[in-house]
Amino acid sequence: MNKITKKEIAHTVEEAMGSTLEKLKITSPTKKTEKLLTKVSKEFSGQLKKEVKKLDKKASKAAKKAKKGKSE
Repeated sequence: MNKITKKEIAHTVEEAMGSTLEKLKITSPTKKTEKLLTKVSKEFSGQLKKEVKKLDKKASKAAKKAKKGKSE
């Protein structure tokens, strides 16, 4: 599994939210909206990074356990 950085996640979330705002026909969001968007994407990316790390850790443990079981 490729490692994902918080910066990549935040950038993707910002792009998705920006496109959603465009679909809602909000052509130029205010500075306050931009600031909120950045803050939310940073928080979300941090939480998502933790969850991905947990899942990756569980998967690697399961793979090691399966490998160990086959060798015996």
